[in-house]
Amino acid sequence: MVARRGRGGPHRFVTARRDVLRLGGGLAAALALPARLSAQTFTASSISQAAQDARRDVGRLSRRADNLLRLTVADGPTRSAAAVRRFRAEQVTLARDLAAVFNGRVSEDDWLLVAPVRELDLALTMQALVIRLAPSADEVEATVNAPLPQIEPLAGDSADDVLLTIVLATLGLERRVALFEQLRNDHALASALRDAAAAVKTQRYGLAVLELERLMRVIVLPDNVQAIAENLGNDARRRLYKSLIVRFVPFVGWTYFDTLLLATIYYNRDTTTPVLR
Repeated sequence: MVARRGRGGPHRFVTARRDVLRLGGGLAAALALPARLSAQTFTASSISQAAQDARRDVGRLSRRADNLLRLTVADGPTRSAAAVRRFRAEQVTLARDLAAVFNGRVSEDDWLLVAPVRELDLALTMQALVIRLAPSADEVEATVNAPLPQIEPLAGDSADDVLLTIVLATLGLERRVALFEQLRNDHALASALRDAAAAVKTQRYGLAVLELERLMRVIVLPDNVQAIAENLGNDARRRLYKSLIVRFVPFVGWTYFDTLLLATIYYNRDTTTPVLR
C-alpha cells in the first residue's frame, strides 16, 4: 500500500521524506564541524586590554601621520625647505611614540590584532620570513637621524627613471640597469610610475601621493619583490621590508612612508628639476 497525503499523491510524500532526510543530514554535518571553527570570532573579552589600547593609540598616531602628509602636500608648490624640515622634526616624535607602543605596551603575539585589514597580507608576508613587524627603539633612532637620500640623475634619465631611483633609494636599494628593466616591464608598475611622475611634474602633489601609494603597493607584490631579490641578492628582500617596518607600514598603512617619499622628492629638487619639471 502506498500512503497518500492530500493532492500530491505518492510523489509528494516521497519528496517530503527526502527533504526531511536532507535537513537531517545538514544538521548532522553542522554538528560534526570542528569546535575550533566556531571559536574564531574575536570579542572585546577575547582581545587583551593592552591590544585594545594599542589599537586606539596607533589610530591616534595614524591621524598625526595623516596631518603631517596633508601639510607636506600643501607646502609642495611653495618650493621652500619648510616641508622637509617639518618632516624631519615631526617624524622623530611620531616614530618614537609608535615604537613605544609596540616595544613596551603590547605583546608581540597581539601585533596582528593592531594591523589594519588592508595591510594584513603585507604583515603576514613579513611574519612568514621571520621579520619583526615593528622596529626596535634603536632602529627608529638610527632611521630618524639618517639623512634623506640624495639623488643624482644619470644622463638620459626620464622623469620615470628619477622617480623610481628615489623610491629604490628610500627602500634602501641601489639602482641597477637590469633591475630597472625588469621592474619597468611590469605593466601595473610602469603605469603607476608614469602617473606618479606626471603628477609630480605638474606639481599636483595630492594626486602624486595617491599614485605613489599605488606604486608602492605594486612594488611589494611577490613577483616584484622576487625580482628585486634576484637582481640585488636575498638580503635586498629583508632591506626592503625593514625600510617599511621602520615606517610602521604594517600598522599605520602607507601614510608615513608616502610623506617620506614626498619629502625626499622635495629634498632633491635642485638636482632633479631639469627632469622633474
